[in-house]
Parts: sequence; structure tokens; C-alpha cells
Amino acid sequence: MSDPIAFHDDPEKDYRRRYRLPDQFVWDEADWARIDFDGYVEVALDLMPRPPARVLDVGCGPGAGAARLLERGYEVTGVDFSDRAIAFAGLMVEGGAFVHGDIRGLGSVKGLVDGFDAAWCIEVLEHVPVEHRPEVFEGVRGRLAAGGVFVLTTPTPRMHANSWDYRRAHLGELRTGLEAAGFAVTDLRFQHRLTPWFSPSAWRLVSNSAYDLRFARHALRRAFLRRWNRVADEARAGRVVIRAERTW
Repeated sequence: MSDPIAFHDDPEKDYRRRYRLPDQFVWDEADWARIDFDGYVEVALDLMPRPPARVLDVGCGPGAGAARLLERGYEVTGVDFSDRAIAFAGLMVEGGAFVHGDIRGLGSVKGLVDGFDAAWCIEVLEHVPVEHRPEVFEGVRGRLAAGGVFVLTTPTPRMHANSWDYRRAHLGELRTGLEAAGFAVTDLRFQHRLTPWFSPSAWRLVSNSAYDLRFARHALRRAFLRRWNRVADEARAGRVVIRAERTW
């Protein structure tokens, strides 16, 4: 399938190569990836408008986030750059609509309509080259109804780096970019308290190729979601969760 828009990116960070399997659907509940996912999705859902509402899932991947939205009673359309991820979403997520397209050119993606009540972009922006992030914000605004809500989560530069990431954005940069694209930030949450207990090296102590302390992983899951998922201030947070509303 040809790409709707031709952007020239670093092939080493091309996220279309990421989806070999719909791994988000087979994570163990006490895997670190699943714990982290459950944590930021929980906070993002708090900032969404009440269902039912029409939601555009921007960079939906294989549809794990869309599945959470559908469980809450939202009507969901997902869009992603990876046709493989879109195929997985169509197989794994009943009730959602999924469209192949580049989120840097949402206005040109075939199969999308305007007038969504809300959009969310969950752990996606860090995978977009910095120079193209304004296009994502502008495209989202163009697909929303007047007063529509945009919920965005992204790691801060303090979070452990991912090899798929481009440069991570600071909060001030995100706020400026959203305002320039026609949004007003109306709520802000900090998530994932940075602690040595959840560093990659520490996690290898409870789960590695030699042994797996499953009971310890479940205990850490409970501790994280109860104590460390929500953070009071930016200085100790690994992730920012923003709610913005379309202003024009």
C-alpha cells in the first residue's frame, strides 16, 4: 500500500517496522510494558469527554488504546502510518473503524470525516520528527468539531530513552505548539513518578532469562498503580498528559 503523503524520515526510526505482532494484546498483566500502558491510559481516560462521543485515535497502532475507548462506550476511528498495525487493529478490535494514513497529513487521509468530538494521541508524538509535530496538531484541530477535546500523552525528556524516539518535548514546547495550532490547554496531569524501582535495570532483577519473580512483578504492579502512577509535580514525572480544546 502506498503512503498517502511522502515524508522523508530516518529509516532507523520508521515505526512501520515496529509491528510484527499485535504484542499489546498478549502482554502479561504484570509485564512492565502492560503496567506502564495501563497507567497512562487510566490518566488519559480521566481527561476525555463523557461517552458516548466520536473519538479519533491518532496513531492508533494495533488498536489497544482504541479497545479501551470502546469498552467505555466511545465510537472510535483509528488512523496509523503502519498498514500492518491497521490490519492487526481490524482483526483484534471489534467495533472500531481503522484507516491507513499519515498523522502528519490528517487533512488528506482518505476515509476520515470531520467533526470528531475528541481525539487522543497516546504515546505517539515522540515517534514523529520534531519538524512535523505542528502538522500533527493542525491536522487534529482540523478534524475536530468546534470545542472538540484533544488528549495527548508523551514521555518527558526525563523518562528512559527509547530507540524509536525522536527528541522528546518539554511541557512549554508542547503548550506553545498546541496554542499555535488553535488549541487552549484546559487540564494538565503528570504521570509515572520516576523511581529506581521501575528503571530497566531494576526490572531485570524480577524478570529475566534466568528466572521470573512473578509474585514480585504483581506486587510492583499494585504499588505502581496505587502510589506512583499519578504525580503531583512535573519535576518527578516521566510523562505529561494534556487536555486541550479547539479554539477556532
